[in-house]
Amino acid sequence: MPGWNRRDALYLLGSAALPLRLQAEEPWLAKKPAEWSPKELQHILSDSPWAKPVSVTLGSSMPSNTGGGGRGRGGRGGGGGGMPSADSSGGMGGASMDGSTTGRGGVTNDGPAAAPSVIYTVRWMSALPMKLAFVYTKMGAEAATSPQAKAFIEKEDQFYVINVSGPPRKNEAATERPRQLTPKVEAEIKEATTLSWKAHEKVQPLVIQISQTNSFAFNFSFPRTHLIELEDKEVEFATKLGELSIRRKFKLKDMMYEGKLAL
Repeated sequence: MPGWNRRDALYLLGSAALPLRLQAEEPWLAKKPAEWSPKELQHILSDSPWAKPVSVTLGSSMPSNTGGGGRGRGGRGGGGGGMPSADSSGGMGGASMDGSTTGRGGVTNDGPAAAPSVIYTVRWMSALPMKLAFVYTKMGAEAATSPQAKAFIEKEDQFYVINVSGPPRKNEAATERPRQLTPKVEAEIKEATTLSWKAHEKVQPLVIQISQTNSFAFNFSFPRTHLIELEDKEVEFATKLGELSIRRKFKLKDMMYEGKLAL
């Protein structure tokens, strides 16, 4: 056909093969928060520059010595009036503190037991796009005019707040009893949990919280006295909870929102 060449044809064929998400702008780039669909909100909360899944092989138990009346379990945190707090998991699900999960893995019919694995998600809860996504997931269109939502979104965080959560547990009733770490376990987790980035010493959390209902979720608050800047290029979160190790890198250039680094 006139005006067409092999290069044009290969370009069109390659574009047709790209996933839809790669062809269209991401919702935080293309739309205002009030226009984000439920599917787009879930995308932001589970697989975006601020929320990354991590597949973890479970080799042994989680710390069960958490205090607060038995084994601690994470889950749906939140502030007053049903609003999530900046250090809340927002009910993003989890596994038990003793390491049992409903995740993938198990025993094959003709071989030894495979090490079970489960998907955890690491989220920057203090990042503005995450706050917006949680508010609109929780409140819908009401979030646009709610004074409570406005205060939550505009609150200036003193910490980088990172949440680690897994899939929800099945067949277990929720509890509102607060879960607390014993001082010994808390000190061990703080020592094993870090944020690290270019030319900086590793930063450890000042505060650790466990969410309160029927799923696994830890919230780690790191001081902002050590500022992370765009030229640092990449930041890595790492923690060890018992024998469970979770590590995830984030590319800072992808974590821009409305022209600013959103952490």
